[in-house]
Amino acid sequence: MSGRPAVDQAALTRVLGEFAATVTGEFDVQDIVRQLAVGVVEVLDVDGAGVMVPAEGELLRFVHATGSRHGSVAQLERVQEVVQDGPCHDAHRDGRVVNIADLPVEGAWPRYMAEAEALGLRAVCAIPLRARGRRWGVMDLYRGSRRRLDEQELQAALMLANLATSYLVVTADRDAARLAQEQLAHRAMHDPLTGLPVRWVFLEQLEHALSRSARVPGRVAVMFLDLDGLKYVNDTYGHEAGDRLLRTCVERVRAALRPTDVVARLGGDEFVVLMEDLEDADVVHGIAQRVLERIAQPYAPDGYVIQPSASIGVALAGEPQQTPDALVARADVAMYQAKQSGRGRYRVFDASSYAADRAQAASLDRLVAALRRPGPPHGRLELHYQPVVDLDAPAGSRTRVHAVEALLRWRHPGQGVLPAGAFLPDAEQGGLLGELGAWVLPTALRQLADWDARLGDAAPRRVFVNVSAQELLGEGFAGRVSAALEAAGLGPHRLTLEITETGLLEDPAAAAAVAAELRAGGCELAIDDFGTGHSSLGRLVAIPATTIKVDRSLVGALAQGEAARAVVAAVLGLGRSLERAVVLEGVEDEAALDELRSLGARLVQGYHLGRPVPPGELEERLTGAAGR
Repeated sequence: MSGRPAVDQAALTRVLGEFAATVTGEFDVQDIVRQLAVGVVEVLDVDGAGVMVPAEGELLRFVHATGSRHGSVAQLERVQEVVQDGPCHDAHRDGRVVNIADLPVEGAWPRYMAEAEALGLRAVCAIPLRARGRRWGVMDLYRGSRRRLDEQELQAALMLANLATSYLVVTADRDAARLAQEQLAHRAMHDPLTGLPVRWVFLEQLEHALSRSARVPGRVAVMFLDLDGLKYVNDTYGHEAGDRLLRTCVERVRAALRPTDVVARLGGDEFVVLMEDLEDADVVHGIAQRVLERIAQPYAPDGYVIQPSASIGVALAGEPQQTPDALVARADVAMYQAKQSGRGRYRVFDASSYAADRAQAASLDRLVAALRRPGPPHGRLELHYQPVVDLDAPAGSRTRVHAVEALLRWRHPGQGVLPAGAFLPDAEQGGLLGELGAWVLPTALRQLADWDARLGDAAPRRVFVNVSAQELLGEGFAGRVSAALEAAGLGPHRLTLEITETGLLEDPAAAAAVAAELRAGGCELAIDDFGTGHSSLGRLVAIPATTIKVDRSLVGALAQGEAARAVVAAVLGLGRSLERAVVLEGVEDEAALDELRSLGARLVQGYHLGRPVPPGELEERLTGAAGR
């Protein structure tokens, strides 16, 4: 027995202070384990100490050894780790102290006992480290003499073991809190489905890239990518299939990018890519094309084949003080331009075309306002009326004006009166034709009813109203026509709906069905602009039209020779054979009018016979019977 006390109280006080100092700083499990092993050797009369902590499942692993015979202790602890047997394991498993004075006498753990005897270690005390119902490890104390720890020594060892265990708990709680914070931060910064950065993270990275590019040569670009048809996949195969497709496409995009490029998910089927250090715009074109080609590879997850595609817009940074949001917005604009031109394409943002698009959008917004809130800031929509003249009626008679065509005009606050051709293409692209038609038809019918009430027999016998394919094929169109006629108090024979040849081509079968329904209700139909499109005799039979309106281009060509004259004569003959009225548009001078008379034309229309005018101006002609 050595001459030192069983428990060195001065050393105990010092060790407790060192523990307190350790845990006030940044510490980990290894720091606590080392402090425990070193401290207990200083406080107790032992030759060495070792600590083992849980690994996977019930296994223990050796982490630290110290003391005058720390080499032997380490070797013996590693034996326990290899064989997973020994006093350490019993203490860990049962949660009790194993305190043995003479290992050879104990007779347990053969491999461990043999190694201990060879190393000259006779006594061992294994103390479990337990707290909160959890096993945190085991501390083994060794002596070369046959002497177990007495009660005083055991209490000191337990004090240090429990203190160390409490700090292990604190460490675990702190690490768990840090992990939770890191996970929360990761979730806030990354999309949970794809693991990609989210919008705000991308914008921060883009801001840094723009700052760097202002100091270091090398261009910056943003690619805006939208997957085509994801909704179809979700609706057809389920959202799980859509999610798998999203993840697959992300992998394909990454494979097509450079290692330095950054891809992020904005949400839904939209992604953005940050590209830096671009030598020239050709690099961007190459990357965009590679991305499209990768995405377009067939995808067959569960026996069904999906053909993915994407639309891409690219915006190159170049203006000083350009903001990240503005650059992304430009790439977004280019992406929509690509999508409108067809799937699987990319477009690079062009400032001049963007300005034209903005002007078009502004014009469309003002047109919507003129329709819904007419007034000085936006102007107003109105109908002008052009007479359809009956050449067989006596000049100056009230029957000379066979009908009037209602023509849409926009009284623009800055540009004056605009014809329909100046704004209808924008209205069609903006999906406004249906709403415009819903205003034009009742307005024209109310005007005809007003003329009936005020002008009597001098009122036009019918009104021609143009109908777009969008209106004609819209649900319930025939019913809306009937309702408008009823509201105006007019019979259906007073209305002729003009349908263009190109409008009939969109869905010939559906157009024929609606036309038949309109004719069954008593409305008359005219095929407008005949001779400009794919004129078909079969279509004249399939569509129950009562009138053929010959396009102005054929009338204008009469002066060019016999060919045009023969075509017009043929159409007139066709009309007589099919019992269809024929209206010839575009009569601009007396020579054309004389030519048409010689061919037997009856119904004509054009600036030479009367320009489109507001209702009040047309009334003067109607009441004065001042026709040609």
